[in-house]
Amino acid sequence: MKVKPEDVKRLREMTGAGILDCKKALEEANGDFEKAKEILRVKGLAKAEKKAGRETKEGIVKTLLSEDKSRGVILELLCETDFVAQNSEFRKLSDLIARALINLEEGEGDFNKVKELKVEGVSLDELIKGYIAKLGENIRLNRFYVMVAKEGKLFAYKHGDKIGTLLEYSSQKDGEEVAKEVAMQIVAMAPDFVKREDVPEEVLNKEREILKKQALSEGKPPHVVDKIVEGRLRKFFEERVLMEQPAIRDDKKKFKDFLRGLDESFKVLRFVRFSL
Repeated sequence: MKVKPEDVKRLREMTGAGILDCKKALEEANGDFEKAKEILRVKGLAKAEKKAGRETKEGIVKTLLSEDKSRGVILELLCETDFVAQNSEFRKLSDLIARALINLEEGEGDFNKVKELKVEGVSLDELIKGYIAKLGENIRLNRFYVMVAKEGKLFAYKHGDKIGTLLEYSSQKDGEEVAKEVAMQIVAMAPDFVKREDVPEEVLNKEREILKKQALSEGKPPHVVDKIVEGRLRKFFEERVLMEQPAIRDDKKKFKDFLRGLDESFKVLRFVRFSL
């Protein structure tokens, strides 16, 4: 049957599929829009399967908080090119995924465990495949973390599209401005732990072992090696522990001292940082 241009346009607006694909689907479906949509979906899934093995080196980090700041999610959505990463449809997909994931239980997520989660009436897996067909690139939900506030409030921050953090904090004041300072420090300096006491003993022991071997290989006398190791361990804390790092606003101060000057009641309870 002959298909009207306005019908092709309407189907394209409904599905986001290409003009030629919409025309062919309407012809195959004899003008039935629902049937045409199903034809496009099936074809789209087939296209998505073909693209599934393609490398995904670009993408965005997305953060989302619930209205009451008690729940948050941070995710990494990957694609093949920066062109698609900047596309509004790709960003819409990241938002749909974040809104679906935010209500899950606390913790690091596995896509294979949530691929059947319903989003917009379809499974998360089908939703992503639909966008693969629409945007013409492989798309992958690489990782995500859901945080549920335990003692305080959550704060989310992103630097551009490639780095972001979720943190939980407590304060006797409003706290949001200080939380932003903390988040900027985390994003810029990439710590692994909040304070010294958070560093697991096995991590410290491994670091001590490495530093000891290093000192001995440099020909340091065995009787002073332990003292050298403890001295060098301070550098480890300065690099990997948030409170021991030099503050990005004033690198002559440790971040814990800088933070105390902003709000003595402010406590960083925990954080998660994603970098693409």
